[in-house]
Amino acid sequence: MPIEPSENWQDVHESDIEAVARLLRRGEISIVSGGHLARFEKQFAAFAGGRHAVATNNGTAAIHAALWAAGVRSGDEVAVCDYGFHGMAAAVRSLGAVVVPVDAEPLGLTMDPQDLSRAISERTTAILVHNPWGIPADYAALRAAAPGVPLVADASHAHGALYRDEPLAAHADIACFSLGRGKLVSGGELGCAVTRDPELHERMLVYGHVNRVPGDLKTLDWGGSAVGLKLRPHPVALVLALGQLKRYPEKQALQRGYARDVETIAGDLGLIPLRPCCAAERVYWRIVLGVPEGLAATPEEVATIAERLRRAGAALEPNHYWPTLQHQSLFDWEDHRAGIRRRPCPVAARIVPRLLTLPARVQPPADALERLRECLTAVLAGDDTRTTSPVSTGETPQ
Repeated sequence: MPIEPSENWQDVHESDIEAVARLLRRGEISIVSGGHLARFEKQFAAFAGGRHAVATNNGTAAIHAALWAAGVRSGDEVAVCDYGFHGMAAAVRSLGAVVVPVDAEPLGLTMDPQDLSRAISERTTAILVHNPWGIPADYAALRAAAPGVPLVADASHAHGALYRDEPLAAHADIACFSLGRGKLVSGGELGCAVTRDPELHERMLVYGHVNRVPGDLKTLDWGGSAVGLKLRPHPVALVLALGQLKRYPEKQALQRGYARDVETIAGDLGLIPLRPCCAAERVYWRIVLGVPEGLAATPEEVATIAERLRRAGAALEPNHYWPTLQHQSLFDWEDHRAGIRRRPCPVAARIVPRLLTLPARVQPPADALERLRECLTAVLAGDDTRTTSPVSTGETPQ
């Protein structure tokens, strides 16, 4: 049973607390190889569609190690969707590579394969593919647009999402996950990179798990110790994530049911839910709705609707990832001004400022959907002078 039973889903159960307590009683406050680390990597690799996994201390560290394993070095270019978390660009820049923004397709705001084909150059060493809010990108089309270039998936929102009936690591060369606070599966602070390629797996170990090299290497003939970074996770995070992974199918089913009900309500009122552009089954880390020009002529009017929704009681979140990636303040820093090859991304520029973001609840109060319907209806009809209690809550995405 959850610690404090309520109408809301509890991610941390008494069994998790007891598992952490056992860990501390044994003095296991760091782990290099085997034990909970091996169990987590084996279970998460299978969950994500891969054969090998490297656990890290956060999702950005997983991307960092994955890009290095894929061959990204100083002066190379990495194609990155312009709609996404600035941590993707930070991982690219940490290796001295140049970010090349790629426009989004209009249905799910994943990377547009046609624009990718225009963005790549002879210097393109990897493609960093975002799967925003749990919506898978079109991996086959991206591979066709850039043959032979490694695909690294940022799947930080997409735990359990399927592309062509398979998890994402079955289609990307490496799929990277954040299991940070508030993620669909969380260890508090944790990341994981999953692959089917044993050499890529061992290259990530060489980069980020210094103490496992050379003992855990079976494919690479690596003469030295390692590159020297310690990106390994804390064992408490591994224990928490193992507990949540076990319960995730139930959580995912409940969350998907609520989110689809919200999307139906929003669609009936003229809003446009994001959806996959391809043969994919999404998960829901957030519910993101587009406001068409028929409801708001300008982005400024969309912002006014958002503020009115908040005043009326909707727990509306900020418009994450606006401005888009290439306009983030990271590239105002002197060290990074030359670290981006800016390109026009008109679809992202047009759609992203027109988005509304709601949390995807798991077990909300029984009247949550009806209260949300009333709130949306009143605001979109201009009849929102009354005050209501909040209809939902959520964490701040990364």
